[in-house]
Amino acid sequence: MIASLQSPGSHAGTVAFYDTKGLEHCKFVAELAVTEAEHARGLMHRVSLAHNGGMLFIFDNEEVRYFWMRNTIIPLDMIFIDSQKRVVNIHRGAKPMDETAISSRFPAKYVLEISAGLVSQCGISSGMKVRFDNLSK
Repeated sequence: MIASLQSPGSHAGTVAFYDTKGLEHCKFVAELAVTEAEHARGLMHRVSLAHNGGMLFIFDNEEVRYFWMRNTIIPLDMIFIDSQKRVVNIHRGAKPMDETAISSRFPAKYVLEISAGLVSQCGISSGMKVRFDNLSK
């Protein structure tokens, strides 16, 4: 079950989550945020997000990450992923417009933002493996 949030010409890929037995739990079509400007803008000012849509933040290095919800209208779940493509932390239900820092707590190279509630609905948990496909810019 995949839905897209992209407008024509935007950059996207798929992000899939697997349990320890290799079973896929969920797959998302994610817009890519690669540049500093894209990182800063994120999902600000969006009024909706496709059910299986999201935004994947890709960083050059792995370190503890801090996010906030400034100018973000949609409640989000944030999934922090390390360079080994393993979920290292999850923040559920980030509140719209809240400027409180949300920490990955552990070094992360990627962060996936999806609609609040989907982490629980899909059974995503720390330690799961992640696969990226078609991450083209």
